[in-house]
Amino acid sequence: MDMTALRYASCSLAAAVLAAVLSAGSAAAQTPPGAASEAPPPAAKARITKRDCRRVLRHQPSGDVAYKPGVDARGKAVAPADLSGGFKMVLPDVFEFNVTKDLTAYLGGAEDQLAADKAAALAAEKSAAATDAAVSSATQSLTAAQTTYDNAAAAAEAATTAAAAAPNDADLAAAAATASAAAETAQTGLAATQSYYTATQNAASANDVSAALSGANAALSAAESAGYVSGADDQTAATAAATAASASTAADAAALSARETVAKSAGMELNVGTVRFNINTGAMTFNGQPLNDAAMGEMAVICQDILSGGK
Repeated sequence: MDMTALRYASCSLAAAVLAAVLSAGSAAAQTPPGAASEAPPPAAKARITKRDCRRVLRHQPSGDVAYKPGVDARGKAVAPADLSGGFKMVLPDVFEFNVTKDLTAYLGGAEDQLAADKAAALAAEKSAAATDAAVSSATQSLTAAQTTYDNAAAAAEAATTAAAAAPNDADLAAAAATASAAAETAQTGLAATQSYYTATQNAASANDVSAALSGANAALSAAESAGYVSGADDQTAATAAATAASASTAADAAALSARETVAKSAGMELNVGTVRFNINTGAMTFNGQPLNDAAMGEMAVICQDILSGGK
């Protein structure tokens, strides 16, 4: 039997009662007392809808709806939710912790940190200026070496052409040989200058002031070995790079000193005392002395919050 049939079967008793009441009422209304009996009218029919049945009947859940521990919806045994063998943490009866005070504020920690930050920023600025000056000096040396080589190569080509035009002229031949040797020297010096220039750039990218200054000085020496005669501009650039490097070194030393000052006062705490809290009895002591009711109550609330996973 489906659910609809079951509901209609449940409604049969209520429907029968309602039909009987309606039939009796109709007969009483049509035949007044003392009147002659006439042919009986058609029997009245009561019409009960599904909606009426839903109002009369109350919902009774099926037996398989209510939760039953240890069994599934079909009545088969299943493992319980609280399986044994899970992790269990055993807590101690007495918890103990220290009450400390951070002393950084009393030792000028905020001012020291501000000074250290300023020193670090200044050191970074000086370092950038020093590496820029070194790269600028190396660039100037590379340009000079390139120009020296270009001139030497052109001179060697011209001398060789002249000597070839007069093969019996010993002076032209000697001049051509000298010019060719100068061009080779200039080429070697240019290659070395290019290498030191690259090293200077790499050092600057790594913020290595010392290596950048060394590369710049080596680049100038290589350009001079190529036949370049350095002038006032080259010396000015080299001096600027050295001065900037010196300023960077001093700024780094100041920043390091400032960081050491901050480190000396960092993490300094004063141990005010030790609190012991018995989780079973609620008894609490501070440095071995029992706390008064107000203090103990406040501390107990804090401890309970901590033990329950609060902040």
